[in-house]
Amino acid sequence: MEDPYEWMMEPKKWLILTLLAHTGLGVIGNASSYEGDLDGVLATLGFLSLISVFLAYAAFMTEGQEQARLAAVICGPVFVWFIVCMAMGLEFMANEFTIGEIAPALMIWGMPALVGVMNWNMGE
Repeated sequence: MEDPYEWMMEPKKWLILTLLAHTGLGVIGNASSYEGDLDGVLATLGFLSLISVFLAYAAFMTEGQEQARLAAVICGPVFVWFIVCMAMGLEFMANEFTIGEIAPALMIWGMPALVGVMNWNMGE
C-alpha cells in the first residue's frame, strides 16, 4: 500500500510553495504596503528578491540529494531567523515578529528545511 503522505516528503514541492509564498507575500506584499524611505525599501526588497532566485534555482535546476540539501541550507537559517527575531521582539518593515504574525512563515520555511534534512542522504 502506498503512503498517502509521501508527497509531503518531496523537497521540490515545498521549495515551490515557499518560492510562491515568499515572492507573493514577502516581496510583493511588503512592497505594496510599506511606507517609508524609497531607497531603503528598494534595497530591502532587492535583497528579498535574491532569496526568491535562490529558491527558484533549488526548485527547478536541481533534483534528488542536491535539492534536499539546498532546501535545508536555504530554508533552515530563515526559519531560525524568524525564531530569533520573535525572541528579541524585532520588527521588519513595520511588521512585528509575534507568534501570531510569523506562524505561517514558520510553516512555509520550516517544512522545506525539515524535508531537506530528512532527505539529506537520499540515494546513498
